[in-house]
Amino acid sequence: MVTQKLHVQEDVYHSAHVQVKLELDRFIELAKVIWLILYFGLIVWKTNGLTPGKRLLRIRVASQTHERITLWQAIERALGYGASALEAGFGFFQYFIYPNRCCVHDRIAETIVVKERQGEGDRGA
Repeated sequence: MVTQKLHVQEDVYHSAHVQVKLELDRFIELAKVIWLILYFGLIVWKTNGLTPGKRLLRIRVASQTHERITLWQAIERALGYGASALEAGFGFFQYFIYPNRCCVHDRIAETIVVKERQGEGDRGA
């Protein structure tokens, strides 16, 4: 009888251990998403629309409503990448459909991607 009780206790402990592990995995995934949002949001905000890749391609993100990109616009745009990725990435393909060439994340954040003018690259930093 004692071994049966111990076996039951062991099963309960084991299932509780699995639940904790699953919750830890979810927390780690959530932390990764938050890190990416903050990383891309803060870089775009701090550099006024430049990321290393955009600098390489000589393009920048510009606000349609403000002189500089606001922190909220940068975070909205970073979150908007998730919306663009929904439905098999159709939000990114809308670049080719819409006349102003804006993807979903640009329309959400009221931003637009523009070509960088010669010598303008260091102005926003």
